[in-house]
Amino acid sequence: MSARTKTWPLRAVGAILGVLLALFMSGAVAHAAVAAPAGDALAIGDPDAPAQIDLYLDPLCPFSGKFVRAHGDEISKRIENGKLRVNVKFVDFLDKYSASGNYDSRAIYAAFVVADQSRSSDVTWRFIESIYSKDFQPKEGGATDPTNDQLADVANSVGAPQLTQDLIRVGLPIGFDAHVIAANNLGALHQFPEPGVPLVVINGQPVDEDSDWLTQLPS
Repeated sequence: MSARTKTWPLRAVGAILGVLLALFMSGAVAHAAVAAPAGDALAIGDPDAPAQIDLYLDPLCPFSGKFVRAHGDEISKRIENGKLRVNVKFVDFLDKYSASGNYDSRAIYAAFVVADQSRSSDVTWRFIESIYSKDFQPKEGGATDPTNDQLADVANSVGAPQLTQDLIRVGLPIGFDAHVIAANNLGALHQFPEPGVPLVVINGQPVDEDSDWLTQLPS
């Protein structure tokens, strides 16, 4: 048995205790939250923003990555300016096509922990942009994909709290079950005529993500 295996239970217990402490303290910061899990979505941005969209993504999907890289900066500016609220709804179409067999699930869990612990739209959206960067997003059917430690390092690089990083490294579904989240979002996605990702939904209607949909949003 390796040293890593021996220390696993202690790390898991520490993470659980940390979560309980964070939940106990959350009442003091909840009023300032501008990014947080909202059911099966990550709600990012001012809830009173004049423009609001649902955005369906898969962490491994190359087209989702292309979309985030193309529109991420403008989305970030609009979130920061209070003009846009984005409800990110992750699915895991491609989980089984990742090298580890569970990259989608681990990345979804990591994103939810980042939002829950940071309560910051800036931190959460930058984490999402980072995992879709060309240097980080793994290839569908590739030989490797990021470990939990690497996902935690990304969380650290965008300013997520230490507890966030610890939870991601442990990898236990504490507080969020990525499989359930993805399954529920997949069910919602299949309500649309073409249930692929990425998908932008405005006022309940899907739009062409390659169009100038951003310029058509109220500001």
